[in-house]
Amino acid sequence: MSLSLLLYSCGNKKQDTSEQTGSEETIELDVASFVNKAGELVDSEVWISGTVTHVCKHGGQRLFITGEDTEETVRITTGEDIAEFDVELEGSLIEVKGIVKELIIDETYLAEWEAEVTEGTEKEHKGSADGLDEHQKEHAEEEEGGALAKIEQIREEIAASGKDHLSDYWIETIEFKVKED
Repeated sequence: MSLSLLLYSCGNKKQDTSEQTGSEETIELDVASFVNKAGELVDSEVWISGTVTHVCKHGGQRLFITGEDTEETVRITTGEDIAEFDVELEGSLIEVKGIVKELIIDETYLAEWEAEVTEGTEKEHKGSADGLDEHQKEHAEEEEGGALAKIEQIREEIAASGKDHLSDYWIETIEFKVKED
């Protein structure tokens, strides 16, 4: 299992452009560009479009989009003004305006998670604000023996990366619309 469990991305054939909206700059990009540039776009406002591959059924707080000619996906979470995503969005082409967010997964984060697991008090991580979301945790627990195995795997990925952390990027929705074909 690789970081793909944590980092969701995708590709679309639209070229990067920028448009001025008042005094804010909103970056328009495709999914492949998001994957390549996410680290540079943290806290930036972006427009991205893709096909909805999955809407989490536990509250509809996140969905995943993909672009053409790719298997990668980008995680999209609800924002302040969006209560939940409707499961009926699956298969739809949508356009999302949102803010790029980042979770830094380092040894401190992993030690806290490991302590929660070993003490039997593992908190329910609530998406981007506090760690792996429920959807990601379910996948981690199903594969390779559970949360402790996932923690060890992430430590190995950090060591192999040559950095002191891994980053998980997603987009928090400001608004979205279904695009007509």
